[in-house]
Amino acid sequence: MTFTPIAPFNMRGELDDDLLQWSERICMKSAVLSGGLNHDVLDEVRELLRITNSYYSNRIESDGTHPINIEKAMRKEFSEEENSNKLQKLSIAHIHTQREIERLIPETSPFDSDFIRFVHRDMYTQEGMEKFLNIQYPETGEIVKMVPGEFRTRGVAVGGYVAPQYEGVPSLMHEYASLYNTSSNLTSVSKKFLYALASHHRLVWIHPFLDGNGRVSRLVLDGAMIGSGLNGYGLWNISRGLARSVDDYKKYLKHADMKRQGAYDGKGELSAAALREFVIYMLQIAEDQVDYMGSLLRMDGLASRIESYVAFANSGTIGIGELPKGSASIFKHLLLHGESSRGSMAQVIGAGERTTTKVVQELLKRNFLATPSPKGPIRIRFPAHMASLVFPELLPVIQGDDIIVARKRAGRPKKSL
Repeated sequence: MTFTPIAPFNMRGELDDDLLQWSERICMKSAVLSGGLNHDVLDEVRELLRITNSYYSNRIESDGTHPINIEKAMRKEFSEEENSNKLQKLSIAHIHTQREIERLIPETSPFDSDFIRFVHRDMYTQEGMEKFLNIQYPETGEIVKMVPGEFRTRGVAVGGYVAPQYEGVPSLMHEYASLYNTSSNLTSVSKKFLYALASHHRLVWIHPFLDGNGRVSRLVLDGAMIGSGLNGYGLWNISRGLARSVDDYKKYLKHADMKRQGAYDGKGELSAAALREFVIYMLQIAEDQVDYMGSLLRMDGLASRIESYVAFANSGTIGIGELPKGSASIFKHLLLHGESSRGSMAQVIGAGERTTTKVVQELLKRNFLATPSPKGPIRIRFPAHMASLVFPELLPVIQGDDIIVARKRAGRPKKSL
């Protein structure tokens, strides 16, 4: 059995016009995201979104750990509690692999079998990931050790889904690469984007590995998005939307497994109509996430929420300890101008060199600023606690009711999926 069609084609074998127009609109909106802020600020937003992507992709598999704990793990501050430690290392592995994907794409095709095997191997050979390699079968109690980057050599059933026979996985992956690599010859980003969305179901359907297929398939989808030439991806990610509608995500994945339903249901072995419905769902999620991040990345609103955050901190409302005097002015300056010298902050806050040095050092110590070297320039950072207020609903609530009140007072953009 094979998995054609590979994209939402009509009966003439052409991409669906309505979906293509929708895709074009999303691509245009995504490209606009990078136009309103300094590139240094956008780089820090991308860093925040890597943490966000890890959190939500793992949460889909019921394995998420709070972004605060992910940040601690990035600073080598691991929990002593076994399960929390394990989940911290899972998130770090996810972020590491995402960086590798960003480095390799677009020079490497995200559809090639070697690349997909690399993604699996890179993630599951990171520190602490050996704990995820022992796969237990609940029906028999048998434990099988997974080999990172190797295609499965046994049958797999997930819920009611029975994956293709393992003997056929190498040829299916070869076919997957051959068919989807044809999209690289297209000149239209919006067409490549549709292929990328459709390819996600087909890779999940093949289920090439013994375990980790969901996480790896979403990371490969990230690579396919980047490889399509979609400007602005990384300032939003699709995993957040999928996690926030996870029941629908699983429903549409399952629905797209459907076999062809008669002569008017495309020309492949799987249902063209069901794949179209899956792609519609993915387009809805993508547009919602682009619109959501677009509402958060407007300079005026972002600056206002940062100022509100500092005011809440200094009033004791959010219980993190008062920020040093001049913090809001420094944040807003860096938001507008990007990376700046430490010495220039004296004029920004109207203080002497010694006072300014103390303020900058405290903000660096508390992870509100980043620097490439001990005396180097500084740029604004968005640690998880700050981000939960400055980017409302991007991250989960951190401190219960007090944070919820502060979020409302800070002014939330429209609610997203």
